[in-house]
Amino acid sequence: MGVNSLVRETIKIEGMACNHCVMRVGRAIASVKGVTEVDVNLEKKEAVVDFEGDKTDLGEIKAVVREAGYEPA
Repeated sequence: MGVNSLVRETIKIEGMACNHCVMRVGRAIASVKGVTEVDVNLEKKEAVVDFEGDKTDLGEIKAVVREAGYEPA
């Protein structure tokens, strides 16, 4: 067995206006299998996501952000 490939990506997110938005985006991203940590920043309008590259990918993470009602860039 190899070592899991941990990836850190920063995703710009449009449409967040308040702390409720931050919590909603954070919960959505955290629900993706393979995500180990997520930090959503309202001021910077971005999320820093740590995930295992062999379990998920950036496309899947962006998809749940869209499902939550926000637009990842």
